[in-house]
Amino acid sequence: MKQHTISIIALSMLVATNANAGAYMFPELGMMSNSTAGAGAQAIAEGAETAFANPAAMSEFDTPVMAFNIQGMVSSIDYTDSGSTGVFAGGDDQTAAGTSMPVGSFYYIQPINDKWTAGVALASSGGSLIDYGPDYAGALLLQDAQLLTVQLNPSVSYKVNEQLSFGVGLVSELGVLEQNLAGSTDGIIPKIEVTGDSLDFGYTLSSFYKIDANNQIGFTYRSEIDHELDGEVTALGASNDSSINVVMPAMALLSGHHQLTADTAMMWSLGWTDFSKIAETPVTLTNASGGIARDWKDTVSASVGVHYQLNSKWRLESGVYYETSPQDDPTYQYPDVPTGEIWKLGMGASYELNSQWRLQMYYEYLYAGQSSIEYTLLEGSPLESTLQGDYDIDLHFFGLLMNYRF
Repeated sequence: MKQHTISIIALSMLVATNANAGAYMFPELGMMSNSTAGAGAQAIAEGAETAFANPAAMSEFDTPVMAFNIQGMVSSIDYTDSGSTGVFAGGDDQTAAGTSMPVGSFYYIQPINDKWTAGVALASSGGSLIDYGPDYAGALLLQDAQLLTVQLNPSVSYKVNEQLSFGVGLVSELGVLEQNLAGSTDGIIPKIEVTGDSLDFGYTLSSFYKIDANNQIGFTYRSEIDHELDGEVTALGASNDSSINVVMPAMALLSGHHQLTADTAMMWSLGWTDFSKIAETPVTLTNASGGIARDWKDTVSASVGVHYQLNSKWRLESGVYYETSPQDDPTYQYPDVPTGEIWKLGMGASYELNSQWRLQMYYEYLYAGQSSIEYTLLEGSPLESTLQGDYDIDLHFFGLLMNYRF
């Protein structure tokens, strides 16, 4: 009886808050085009990170190359309560939920012959990390959560001719979820801990076309990866098996690179992400199952960037990016991933250390806008409660990418 009661309590809380903790995709973690805010990533073949950004473009390398990235991510997530009611009343008026974490990635490209090239990338395509603390007005729904993903992406490219190449890759992605719900201050609703992990698979398809000596375009499609994060829900010392569905949606990117002068190049990218796949969140426990509508929409993005060659050693880089919001209705917002429009500003510099080593230093500012939440629990009952407030969100990515040519 105790197990069944805990299942019902946990289910009612989890379906109200979870399973999209990785809905945002972060190309910053894998494609390494942060200095131009993503612009041109699929149309450039300069380093081993090409194995992730556009495997088809690996055909441009005639010697092995290797790269590794050391990155830091710092988020600022500020919540201002605007009159929460019921069980959500009494929390802090202001809550800072930002966090920080280190990130790393590795890439390698190996030419096989004049037609085939192989590569591998060890990186991440996205995730989420948020920590409100126990005094957040919505701590009954979420105190802290992290969804971390890492993928191994081997791929090959085939060079049709001097202008056109195609690429295909396999993706093995590990997803790991940890989440804590603070419970009610009176102890009636217990604290709940959720864990889960999943290894799932996808693929990439890509192409690369050189229009002429100064203009080239690239395209990459990364398939959806559907994680069933199997783990446990623990409360009051008892545990139940759980399964929480997290979709890393498919995405398509088209990029161009255009050498305007000997010193200046312009690049652009257009993107689409299949967020409409995240229409509902299924949650399954040992003795109960349920789901909640999320009603996300597909997003489109556009970015433009520039490279300016200062001299034979130094190149300056910058770019700007915009992406539409997957959900603007505050009644569909949840504390795990507050959503809104995204703006990015990137800047950086590349330095040719010698004939083998190239260093790229970068910084990107991501502004996720101001969004509102009006989540109602137990609607229509005497215990009806509404979490109501506003978010202001930005993130900072900075790091060093090191490329080595054998």
